[in-house]
Amino acid sequence: MNYPSIKKYLGENWLKKQFEEIDKKDWVKEGIPKDKVSNDIAFSVLEKIDEVIVKFENIKNFSKWIEEAKTSKNFEDCLFELMALENLLLKSDLVELKPDNSVSGFVLEALVKKGEVNFFLEMTKLKSMEGSTQNKVEKLFGKARNKFRGLQGVHFIGVFNFFEFEDDIMKPLPKFNLLKRMINSRFERGSNSSILAFVLVNIYVAYNPKLNKTFVQKRFDIVNKPENRGGLPLSFFESIFDVNEFIEE
Repeated sequence: MNYPSIKKYLGENWLKKQFEEIDKKDWVKEGIPKDKVSNDIAFSVLEKIDEVIVKFENIKNFSKWIEEAKTSKNFEDCLFELMALENLLLKSDLVELKPDNSVSGFVLEALVKKGEVNFFLEMTKLKSMEGSTQNKVEKLFGKARNKFRGLQGVHFIGVFNFFEFEDDIMKPLPKFNLLKRMINSRFERGSNSSILAFVLVNIYVAYNPKLNKTFVQKRFDIVNKPENRGGLPLSFFESIFDVNEFIEE
């Protein structure tokens, strides 16, 4: 694979840096012997990034995303952002990258329009946050509240290390269900009116032995604000997301 889109937009140096990081295998989940994991898994991720980038070429502020990705993103961050946003391109009326929130003064990941509903998007990988699950939830709500100020938004949360595979079946760890319960509890208390939902995103690589190929898969778990608290129905989110697995509460 020559990764033409990555070379065109992110550059040879960015790609070279990712190859070096792939060789270090720091991306391998904790507890799994690094010498037992093939680099082909990471290369398949780069292939997916290369495929998805072209879908964003004509999206407003694509150049702003590229500049940020060149300086601060690794292949896992890029995959998380692009794969989540990719689903919104399919069914939303409009997607704008890196919009300015004139009220909060922050730059958000995206602005999405669907019918009469406009909302910002923010993204956070949980493994970059320290502390207990409760502390992480408090930080996630605080971050979203500050960034969405003046409008409303959806916070995408990367939960890649919240699952395990048992007999080739992916199962959530107890801390994943705890995370969902704590987010629901905050919503039930009626706080943070600007937050419409948290979307818990797991992206993983599946191998098909018959085809001898790997496929990047994704699962969305949506924890939305209750309608009696000013939220939108789950059917709204189902109408704008298209994923391999969609898990309802």
